[in-house]
Amino acid sequence: MMTVPATLLGWLAAHTYLVVFVGALVDATGVPFPGRLLLVAAGAVAEARGLSVAAVVALGAVGAVITDHLWYFAGRLGSDRLLNLYCAVSLSSGRCERATGDYFRRYGALTIVIGRFVAGVRLLAWPLAARSGIGYPKFLAFDVAGALLWSATWVLLGWFFADRWQAVAEHAGTVFGVAVVACILLGAAVLTFRLHRRRHHGPAHSPAWSTPKETAAR
Repeated sequence: MMTVPATLLGWLAAHTYLVVFVGALVDATGVPFPGRLLLVAAGAVAEARGLSVAAVVALGAVGAVITDHLWYFAGRLGSDRLLNLYCAVSLSSGRCERATGDYFRRYGALTIVIGRFVAGVRLLAWPLAARSGIGYPKFLAFDVAGALLWSATWVLLGWFFADRWQAVAEHAGTVFGVAVVACILLGAAVLTFRLHRRRHHGPAHSPAWSTPKETAAR
């Protein structure tokens, strides 16, 4: 009987480009999704089947950039409800905007690249970019650079260890499946707990986030 990872790898091998593109789109939304693992697997599949590694990297980056644009313009149009919803259900709670604002004050537009690799910053970096004075041309340049670096890192990792990937997937099938289920259940439990606590105790108090210019004027 085929293990779950072996089945997933077979599906990925048959539709590599499409799966990578859609997976990157979903991963950039911030929902629990094994986007990095998917890219690693895609890199291994590309090497094994003679597919274009450059195309896999590019599709992963394009998928991420498209979703990033939705977040950027949501922040630019002042969609506070979307930001508040994310802060309400995230592990960082009401402190998430302030923490991301600190990154922008310290690193400027480079935060967009850093956010691609730092879980606590990755989602709010894009909608808060406009509020911190990052215009669209600069946002586009840093976002594309960060997405390409992110996609290439994981795809090339899978490509480099392609000869070991299939053996690992086959021998660790049960462990992998249990780990995925455990992560999903843990995420659901944490989300339920946080919503329950907010319903009974209200949101945690946190100072409002302000742009660097507003901070300097205080």
